[in-house]
Amino acid sequence: ASALDTLCSQAHTGSADPHALGKHLQRALVVMLFLSFPIAILWCFAEQLLLLLGQDPEIARMSGIFARYALGGLYPYLANECLKRYLQCQGIMKANMFVIMFALPINIFLQWLLVWSPLAIGVIGSPIAVSITFTCLPVFTMLYIKISGQGADAWGGWDWEEALDMRQILIFLKLGFPGVAMTCSEWWAFEVVALAAGLLGPAVLAAQTILLNTCALTYMLPLGISVSASTRIGNSLGAYLPNLARTSSIASIVIGLAVATFNSTILIAVRNLWGWLWTQDKEVVDLVSILLPLAALFQISDAIGAVAGGVLRGCGRQDIGAYINLTGYYLLGIPISLFCAFRLNFGLFGLWLGLAVGLIFVSVIEIILIARMDWNQQAQRARVRVLDAARRASIVSVPDLENNAVPVEPVSEQAPQQPIKVYGTV
Repeated sequence: ASALDTLCSQAHTGSADPHALGKHLQRALVVMLFLSFPIAILWCFAEQLLLLLGQDPEIARMSGIFARYALGGLYPYLANECLKRYLQCQGIMKANMFVIMFALPINIFLQWLLVWSPLAIGVIGSPIAVSITFTCLPVFTMLYIKISGQGADAWGGWDWEEALDMRQILIFLKLGFPGVAMTCSEWWAFEVVALAAGLLGPAVLAAQTILLNTCALTYMLPLGISVSASTRIGNSLGAYLPNLARTSSIASIVIGLAVATFNSTILIAVRNLWGWLWTQDKEVVDLVSILLPLAALFQISDAIGAVAGGVLRGCGRQDIGAYINLTGYYLLGIPISLFCAFRLNFGLFGLWLGLAVGLIFVSVIEIILIARMDWNQQAQRARVRVLDAARRASIVSVPDLENNAVPVEPVSEQAPQQPIKVYGTV
């Protein structure tokens, strides 16, 4: 779905086809449907996979049960990710907030009903509740569009010919697969560290869980800035405003740095108290207090990496982001983590030290890349991408596309003939 961060944000301002975003959304929904099948197979064999990775048999069994009973919510969740980006690329950011506001109470109620109440059905109740909640997400999003009217004009109705356009699907996949690698490489790196922490004992695993959830919480602000950056920059490039895209990239990174500094300061200030909010086990609390300053240190790298990732998605350079993340985490971060934890006997500190090294590498390389980026070239790439999608709708002639009919100079200082719909501008 991250391909929509590029395709929809650029098409929103650059395409003469009023339904270009709707067509991209339809193709995304088709792709997500087919991709959900291999994911479902992995979920069905989650227990066996976890056992192969050396996890505790009981944990593997419970995880397998959860994955199988949560299957019903898989495609609705993927579909909602597409709908969410379809709206965000139009600058409609509040929709997902309202959807979650309605979905969260439903999940809380269902968790109580199916897990804790007299009508509880046991351990399977929790994944069933999650599955139902995930199914509600796209329903609520479509209701938001219907009731508010926001985003409806870009839809244009379902068109099977457009939805199954293989040329455009391949373009989607060309952006989407690197986007998956870019996102999941970081996510999976943390999961590898979590699996390794499980080999260091229950206290270490408990401390790892607290630290991981804490970092996930503090990551939400940089993630929001990342979404805004990808939308803003994609809109600017789609409108062929390279100078505005460059300014937006700088502003987003500066804001991300400020947020990260705030997060780091808070974590250091509460390092001796934070663990008590999670557990009464003093050994676990002591581990958390020792490691929280290290987690605070890489808040800056984590935030910059997240925001820079949004910049790259707005440009359609998920491929570069994927290479950087894979190198930073799997050639540097994880090997250093495992070496420090098990060979140098640094334990959990060693695991997080390796992650910090990987994050620092990723953030530094991405900042250098963005600083050296040719924004006129990125705007030209965006224009070609938009014209390519519009050709099928007869919005642009084939010779125009083949001759790369785009402005040769940035137009950011020229007065446009019509208002340009760049998210965040007046």
